[in-house]
Amino acid sequence: MPEVNRIHALEEVKNEILRERAERAQGGRSQEFVAVIDQVESGLLSYEDWSDQSSGFIYEIFVLPSFREQGIGAKLLLYAENLAIQLGCTRVRLRAHALDHDTDQEWLVSWYAGKGYIQSDGTEVMEKNLATTQT
Repeated sequence: MPEVNRIHALEEVKNEILRERAERAQGGRSQEFVAVIDQVESGLLSYEDWSDQSSGFIYEIFVLPSFREQGIGAKLLLYAENLAIQLGCTRVRLRAHALDHDTDQEWLVSWYAGKGYIQSDGTEVMEKNLATTQT
């Protein structure tokens, strides 16, 4: 399984694709993280802290195509959920939208649903109640 490291400066990210995505994702409330397997960058998480509204927002989870189907996306999702819990959030929201041509939109929505996310009112926004996952 990958380790997940916070990105403090874009120069830390060696993979050009992940660095560009991290740069695009950066915002006032966002924190970016990179997944690393055997010292090789494999994925990106961009998380927005809305803990003042008891909510976290996953701006993006992206796994490089050569690393897909290895549980990296699930690890990044769990990392975001745990971060939200640490920040005192009761829910995590995300917009389930395929950000590349390789990912099927219906598959993506189904994947998040399998992880406990519920689609709200036919929009791309999905939400998970973290109160039920806290111990």
